[in-house]
Amino acid sequence: MKKYNWRMLIGALLVAVGLLSFLNILTDFSFWGILWGSLFGVTGIAFLVYSRNDQKAWWAIIPGVILLGLGVLILLSVFLPGMGDSIGGFIFLGGVSLAFWLVYLRNKNFWWAIIPGGVFGSLALVTLVDEFTRFDGGFVFLFGLAVTFALLAILPGMPGNRNWPWIPAGILAVISFFTIVSSMNQMSYVLSFLFIGLGLFLIVRNFVKK
Repeated sequence: MKKYNWRMLIGALLVAVGLLSFLNILTDFSFWGILWGSLFGVTGIAFLVYSRNDQKAWWAIIPGVILLGLGVLILLSVFLPGMGDSIGGFIFLGGVSLAFWLVYLRNKNFWWAIIPGGVFGSLALVTLVDEFTRFDGGFVFLFGLAVTFALLAILPGMPGNRNWPWIPAGILAVISFFTIVSSMNQMSYVLSFLFIGLGLFLIVRNFVKK
């Protein structure tokens, strides 16, 4: 009975592929895109179902979410090509980020997943900023890295000393601030106020000591 079911499944799949190939020849519509998008999506869902049924198979979340994201991206490019071109990078990179965040949520001991989750999430936001704004997305990436290091110190899971992530978080936050200010051509004003503030601080500190 199982062999019969497998033969039916493979036969139906071959018939579907043949029909899509024939329709793709007769029309300009991308039936192959529908096929590949559906296959990626179904395969991704299969990985996620497998991971849900087996709690030890946390690794299946990563290919599951990525393949599902690719399937959505392909189908979106077929039905809404303009939107696919605009937010395609966000969908793919955001899917990779989501995969690692789901791994961390599955097991808080996998604190390392916060790092790729934050990095790919920052890159996903950079694609939106570059696509829909006039700002340079570099400051978004740097600020996203700063938030990622801060989350390492805040969220549970990482053993040992949890104070050191605040150092790169602070440095990256400052660099991202100067990056966006520089992109707005306001760096000279910021430096002026910075020197004035530093000078006033030293003067006041001198009087306070006396």
